[in-house]
Amino acid sequence: MVEPIVQLNVDGAIAIVVLNDPDHRNAMGIAMFDALDEALGAIKANDDVHVVLIHGRGKVFCAGFDLAAAVEDASLMGTFIQRLSVLIRSLRRLPQVVVAAVHGAAIAGGCALVSACDLVVVSATAKLGYPVHRIGASPAVTIPTLQQAIGPGAARTLLMSDELIDAPTAYRIGLAGRVSRDDESVLDDAMTLCETIARHGPHALRTTKAWLNELDGSLDDERFEHPAESSAQIATLNEARLMLGAYWQGRPQT
Repeated sequence: MVEPIVQLNVDGAIAIVVLNDPDHRNAMGIAMFDALDEALGAIKANDDVHVVLIHGRGKVFCAGFDLAAAVEDASLMGTFIQRLSVLIRSLRRLPQVVVAAVHGAAIAGGCALVSACDLVVVSATAKLGYPVHRIGASPAVTIPTLQQAIGPGAARTLLMSDELIDAPTAYRIGLAGRVSRDDESVLDDAMTLCETIARHGPHALRTTKAWLNELDGSLDDERFEHPAESSAQIATLNEARLMLGAYWQGRPQT
């Protein structure tokens, strides 16, 4: 039997969302977006869930978009960007606390997912960032949540540099709140954090998150829609298609 591309398990007050496509480095395509939307919708409707843990199966948390699909159909890049904008809004606006357990790499769209979570635990060996200019794409879709997480100066540096940062740097700039010693311990550490939070007052947690969202602009759709629309338009240009094609042909084979 084929396993679902996203697994949702509810254990008492904790919901666990697993990106479950390790053969493709948990890259986000239409099926992944659909499954994540469905999982988050179910979580939002479940008043018994107080904490959400999201992590990836396999060697990495999430390698970003399904570039193989985008090479085959160039229009998909714009669709992926719009879907990502909706997804990070949904994560940020869940009434429950969302914890990310990040190992391996969280690249581009994967890093955008991390930026939308409330609390982040990273492995000491993790790499995070937005190296997308090299394929003619703009990471602007992530700005609303990334800027909230690390501030405008650090966000500008990370987004414009096209570089990956390591776990200590992610912790120093505020993208991560905790660093685990290795890939094997990050999930355990994140689960321990979730269990601690689950023992707290659920109404107090929801009220705190609701006011954070109210006051930091997380409920303002325009803050999300305009960067997403602009990024999606850039992705349709011939420049982006040529750069993506050249990158895909020259990428290291794994």
